[in-house]
Amino acid sequence: MLTRRLFTRLMASLAVVPGTAAHAAGSLLQPANPGPLAFLKRAFDLAETGSSRGEGTPYGAVIVKNNKIVGEGWNRSALKTDPTAHGEVEAIQDACRRLGTRDLSGCVIYTSGGRPCPMCETACHWAELDEVVYGTDAAKPIRHGRPRYPSC
Repeated sequence: MLTRRLFTRLMASLAVVPGTAAHAAGSLLQPANPGPLAFLKRAFDLAETGSSRGEGTPYGAVIVKNNKIVGEGWNRSALKTDPTAHGEVEAIQDACRRLGTRDLSGCVIYTSGGRPCPMCETACHWAELDEVVYGTDAAKPIRHGRPRYPSC
């Protein structure tokens, strides 16, 4: 019998969000009025979705290029039993997969819950993201600038 937990794990392994037809078709939900507030709100929505399912703590992120969302993710560390499955990392992986490149130059990441942790900010640096925008409130984006990473 397919339990809810098994179903959720199966969907996670397929990188599909249960109940979201847009993901099943491979497309991403685009805001009607694209802009920093809309992108940050989407990050907060993803955080709430993942958290309400028990997949991880409430952190979400979207990657935007040319005012279009090209990748998104939310914390799935509990679901994947992977301490590195933070929202920002999941969004970077999604964008790289969709764009077919590891170089996300020209892209901006919008993330909920405050400034990214050192691991996530380093991932943003290595993905060549142009800017990090975060917020603890969906109505107040904070432009952080280029990802900071001093050296290995």
